[in-house]
Amino acid sequence: MKQLVLAFVVVAGSAFAQEIGTEITPTTPTSGVQPQNNPPPPPPPAEQPKSGYVYKPKGAKEESTAPGAAGFTGTKVSASSGDFGIRAGFGASGSAALPAGSTSGATVAAPSVGIAYFATDGFKLLVDLGFGMALVGSSALLALSATAGFDYLFRTPAEALRPFFHFAGSFYMAGSSNFAIGFGAQLGVGAEYFFSPSFSVNGRLLLSVPMSVNGQFVLGIFTVAPGVGATFYL
Repeated sequence: MKQLVLAFVVVAGSAFAQEIGTEITPTTPTSGVQPQNNPPPPPPPAEQPKSGYVYKPKGAKEESTAPGAAGFTGTKVSASSGDFGIRAGFGASGSAALPAGSTSGATVAAPSVGIAYFATDGFKLLVDLGFGMALVGSSALLALSATAGFDYLFRTPAEALRPFFHFAGSFYMAGSSNFAIGFGAQLGVGAEYFFSPSFSVNGRLLLSVPMSVNGQFVLGIFTVAPGVGATFYL
């Protein structure tokens, strides 16, 4: 009898243990825990920017390639903002339109040398000084000139041929023992061709208005005053 009761208790206990086991949910690894022998997959590749799009932080300054605006970032063919040059000119490109005196039919003008400075990509400041001398018998005929002005260049530093607008004012004196003293203005157009960002030649057609104040007022107007020049940029 005791053996029958003991067998019944063992069978009942085993059945109860199995029923309890079915109520416990088995523990599985969480999604954030990876097996040691199975490394995490690589992150997805970053999205590629669209063609032509350049990321700029918020508040970044926009760069411009327009003429007359500093900050040109393209392929530089001609001089641009900050460039400094040494220039030489002849005719109306350098001296006043009437910077000459005369003695016995002899005349002398004042070809000029000067400096050029690009304040922006399209605005160039100019300062020129001229000197000329001729010996006529026992007399020396001299011509001196000083000119200050500007060129406003069109197009961008990415182009070799750049048309420009020119304006300048000038002071001059010329003669022998009695010097003619005067001043004048130049206004016109031209073009500058850059063989490289360091060297260029230019041609101009100017309306020149020189005025002499030596004893009596003399006004001259030259509707076509051509001139040529060259500049070496440092």
